[in-house]
Amino acid sequence: MRKGLVLLFLLGMVLAQRVEVGLGSPFGLQGGVRFPLLPLLLEGRAYGGVGLEALGGGVDLLLKVPLTDLYGGVGVFYGTGRALSLPQGEAGQGGVRGVLGTWLNLTLPLLGVFVELHPVYYLAPTQGFGLGAALGVSLGL
Repeated sequence: MRKGLVLLFLLGMVLAQRVEVGLGSPFGLQGGVRFPLLPLLLEGRAYGGVGLEALGGGVDLLLKVPLTDLYGGVGVFYGTGRALSLPQGEAGQGGVRGVLGTWLNLTLPLLGVFVELHPVYYLAPTQGFGLGAALGVSLGL
């Protein structure tokens, strides 16, 4: 799984349309790339992050809601320690997550700010549910 995430992240760097930095779930401070899969409808995202308890990465598949700033999707992640979510006692180091997000309407060219909510199902080392959130800045087209 780790090699697959690294390969997807490197592929994402080649195809990137936007570069992102975020703070929040799943690992704390994240950096990543967003790339188009179907113009104006479907995007992919690959990211890596570091936090107080974990180092890890993941990929997301994001579906845009037409004529709005909303998007949603699913993703997978894996790290070396517990992810950042609530309740912290249930947090694992790998799993699947939902993504519910929106772009904040700022009139800055090539710069976007987004807020996301992440319902999480942890698969490793134990199974459980969690809820995380993130705030980020995106630079690009």
